[in-house]
Amino acid sequence: MPGPALWRPDGQRDRKLMAAALKSPNPDGLMLRLISALVLIPAGLFVVWAGGYVLLIAGLACAALMWSEFWTVTTKDPRSPMFLCVGGILLCALGLAATGLVSVLVALIALVSLTTGLMVVLKTPKRAWLLLGVCVIFGAVMGLIELRGVSMTGLFMTIVVMTSVWATDISAYFAGRGFGGPQLAPRGSPNKTWSGAAGAVICTALIGALASGILEGSLMNWVFFTAGVSVIGQLGDLAESLWKRQFNVKDSGALIPGHGGILDRLDSFSAVLLVLAILFSIFPDFPDTFLGLGE
Repeated sequence: MPGPALWRPDGQRDRKLMAAALKSPNPDGLMLRLISALVLIPAGLFVVWAGGYVLLIAGLACAALMWSEFWTVTTKDPRSPMFLCVGGILLCALGLAATGLVSVLVALIALVSLTTGLMVVLKTPKRAWLLLGVCVIFGAVMGLIELRGVSMTGLFMTIVVMTSVWATDISAYFAGRGFGGPQLAPRGSPNKTWSGAAGAVICTALIGALASGILEGSLMNWVFFTAGVSVIGQLGDLAESLWKRQFNVKDSGALIPGHGGILDRLDSFSAVLLVLAILFSIFPDFPDTFLGLGE
């Protein structure tokens, strides 16, 4: 006689539970996410609009919070002296690079060298993970500062990137729920679907077309740029999901009601900013030349 359905070894129970979760979202949780977003979005737009030291201070604050969450999830030891030491080095490197006192490359080399040296000497566990986290946080904050500082279009470009990331999150959710279909990453993030990913790319491509009409430039390059933001953002979201699964946590923290931690909210944005920081280091005139804004 077969056992109860709950104990089927073929994974049918998990698939049914996942399908039920996708079809029946928690309305209270969705409302909480909406309220948090209504607070965070105006705050983020104000920081970007203000720029300068307001942006720098906000960036350093986000870096400190992101490092705190990353360290806590990865090591499970929030009281370790290494947490403060590496965090201090990270903030100093960001401050020096952002204010132009040293070049970004010099600050990054110093950050990696000092962090690696401390971790080796003090035999810190999970050094590779922690070093990766430090570099990603540094790159993300510097990417934001570099993007905001792009000639006369920095403010608009930053808003376009932010809007594309937010649109990716929203459109992927509704497209995935509406069309369903195969899961994008069954093991890493089972709630994501290929239809949701495709819907997000299409939505952000439309944002690129709209942006090209406002700032002119190349229509195709604008579409490619915002669609690329969507793809990179989704990869960042997936990478953060895999990291949390690696360390058996659901959320990176509990700072933002309905969203979890700041890493949960900024995972996609951080991935995009990291890639932009790399592009800025290789092509100083990006994105003006790529988008045809200097013509």
